[in-house]
Amino acid sequence: MRRSGYGRHRVAARAIAGVGAVTALLVGGPVPNAFARPEPTALSARPPRAGADTRAEVQKALDAMVRAGAPGVLARVDDSTGSWTVTSGVADLRTGGEVPHDAQFRIASLTKGVVATTVMRLAEAGQLELDRPVGDRLPGVVGGADRITVRQLLNHTGGLADYIEHEEFNDPAVYGKRTYRPEQLVALADGLGAKHEPGPPFTYSNTGYFVLGMLIEKVTGHPLADELRRQVLEPAGMTRTFLPLTDPELNGPHATGYYLPKGTDPQAPGALRPITEINPSFAWAAYGLVSDARDVNRFYRALFGGRLVRPASLEQMRTGVATQHAPVFPHYGLGLESAGLTCGEMWGGTGSIPGYETFAFADRDGERRMTLSINVQRNDPGVEDIVYAGLDALNQYFCGRPYAPPARELNW
Repeated sequence: MRRSGYGRHRVAARAIAGVGAVTALLVGGPVPNAFARPEPTALSARPPRAGADTRAEVQKALDAMVRAGAPGVLARVDDSTGSWTVTSGVADLRTGGEVPHDAQFRIASLTKGVVATTVMRLAEAGQLELDRPVGDRLPGVVGGADRITVRQLLNHTGGLADYIEHEEFNDPAVYGKRTYRPEQLVALADGLGAKHEPGPPFTYSNTGYFVLGMLIEKVTGHPLADELRRQVLEPAGMTRTFLPLTDPELNGPHATGYYLPKGTDPQAPGALRPITEINPSFAWAAYGLVSDARDVNRFYRALFGGRLVRPASLEQMRTGVATQHAPVFPHYGLGLESAGLTCGEMWGGTGSIPGYETFAFADRDGERRMTLSINVQRNDPGVEDIVYAGLDALNQYFCGRPYAPPARELNW
């Protein structure tokens, strides 16, 4: 949900086409003591609050998201006590139907966590090396490929421009009807020029994950969709998750996805436009997966529970670089990002694509998981209230108290 160029008091407002996390829409502030990074076991050790109270508080947070302008929202929790789902708002603004509890949605940049896990498994098998230049396997794939390592692509420190910043992607109603090849989008980004030399700072780039998708196909000889299924989806029991290439349909139960066209007054009648059906070739390895909340929670249970990668690999995935927008989402690791909640730092991911926005986080061992799905993508300042209400839902579940938004100033 982001464009590159974060600032401590200002985050660029163009949250277009799944460009990672909702933090592109947030305004950060000074880091309060409450957001100090916890000891590794702090979150796992905190017991959940009484179930009925927690569910009621999460429901209130979801209702606040709808009041702030989300058409509908779903939250699913999975933990040792079982599973529960709550919703608010509507699945479709025209019909007013309820959001299905088993709704499919485009999980957007949570895809990066699945791709990164696949890369880590291939590294464990000796099929690639994280600290070797990607150009060793894909010569000339992008400018600087002989200097950009696989690890730098994973944690967005390769300095690559983001193809989504190209004028080609100004209007999802237009580009969402076109078919793109991975090498075509990488070339568009290359034409924009590198942001900086490989290495810090963190510069979010979907382009890097397209290169990683091409790398996976190169070293395995298999299509990316097949390799993701073999390496991650099947071992994690994610039976409702798939990577569409050009198919615009969501075939299972789902809420209608909406977006707010650039420059549109969100309060105007009919401001939100439906965009459920969209050719997802522009998203692919960066933010193309379709899933549901059950499967997303299964992914974090399998990953953090040690079923997908070795402990040393998982530790690397949760070793993050600073994203310059603490305390809200302060670190990005290898395909995973952190959320600064009032009881400590949580790992998981966020994503945004025309039609849908997603938050999903888990405790350290993956015992407690929560996924939020919102059936809209907005890029106006008003989305900030939706995001903070979503963080409140997460904080109520994981920490047992309201989320405390950081002091911030708007500068859109």
